[in-house]
Amino acid sequence: MPLTTQAVEIMALTVALSLLTSLIRRKLFTREDMLLMAEVQEYQREVLRAVRQKDAKALQRLEKKKEYYQRVQTRLMGKNLVLMFSTLAIYLGFLSWATAHYGTNPILHAPPGFYLPFIVEQGGIPFFGWYILSAFAFGTLLNRLINPPVQPDRRHPGGGERVADEKPKG
Repeated sequence: MPLTTQAVEIMALTVALSLLTSLIRRKLFTREDMLLMAEVQEYQREVLRAVRQKDAKALQRLEKKKEYYQRVQTRLMGKNLVLMFSTLAIYLGFLSWATAHYGTNPILHAPPGFYLPFIVEQGGIPFFGWYILSAFAFGTLLNRLINPPVQPDRRHPGGGERVADEKPKG
């Protein structure tokens, strides 16, 4: 399956979009925010574990920290909404331009007998299908390079020092 000029253009545009959205994420979320997200997830895992094990003592201990984690989640939710709407505007703008520019005709021919829903249509790969394949290939890689995962300290939520400035009551 030789690559056409259009396919190469779409790959380059996909890389540019992935870079842009990764940089927006990097700008919005600080290292502290990433640590807070990990801390909230750990707290939620512990609550789930305590509920499953019907551990009333652990649930009571975790309930004391609930208000703190709700405040943290609320603060992070605002940033997540900004990220979501900014990237949505970028992608919708790109997709409307690209659909008008490339149309719905196939830009590549798929191997005989090859079919993926939403990717391959009638033996060809249209712009949108190629964009999806390119986004999977480049988007994850670029996001990992620009926004590497944060490794939180292995501690129990609420135990020891917190990442956030606010301390829970009790």
